[in-house]
Amino acid sequence: MVAVSFSGQAQKCAKKKLADKEIREDYDYRGQSLFIELGNGDSTTLNIVLYSKQNYRIFVVGEQKLGKIDYEIIVPRKKFNRVVQNIQQKKVTAYKKDPNGFYLYNTEGERIPIGEVMVNDTIWSRETNTTEELVYNSRDAESTFWTATPGKTQMISIKVFVEKTDKPQRGCIGVYVGREFSNAYQFRR
Repeated sequence: MVAVSFSGQAQKCAKKKLADKEIREDYDYRGQSLFIELGNGDSTTLNIVLYSKQNYRIFVVGEQKLGKIDYEIIVPRKKFNRVVQNIQQKKVTAYKKDPNGFYLYNTEGERIPIGEVMVNDTIWSRETNTTEELVYNSRDAESTFWTATPGKTQMISIKVFVEKTDKPQRGCIGVYVGREFSNAYQFRR
């Protein structure tokens, strides 16, 4: 029953005009934008995908009764390191070679063994370190929106914080994720 109520509130929020045309400009906000009801002191996180070579404008607005609404945009950064997991010594058969480095074969078509040698067999693994880079904070920013044109497709997180007040209120928040296709891949004859 609660999910139905929440869903109904989210639909009401989607119908409200929270952002003026001046801030929206000519971006398409129909794809990944989120409209949700939050209360004072609440926070939420939205993970979205930004596709390469497309211009984005992201901003968060809410009803005035909620007070100050802040948001941060965070980009996870992954770094991969190759590490030695184990080194094992193995005994392998050595075979006779000609002066050019090619194996010599006997009359049955088998390689000619000359003895055994010890070799190191290195087993590698990959270590992943993930850090988060804060790329936009509405508290410190000069602009009310963040724009970007990523060079490669990547995921970002948008964290929204509603100011805590003495008199609790609930209201609608709009996380606007606008996309404008760039002309990087125009058709040419």
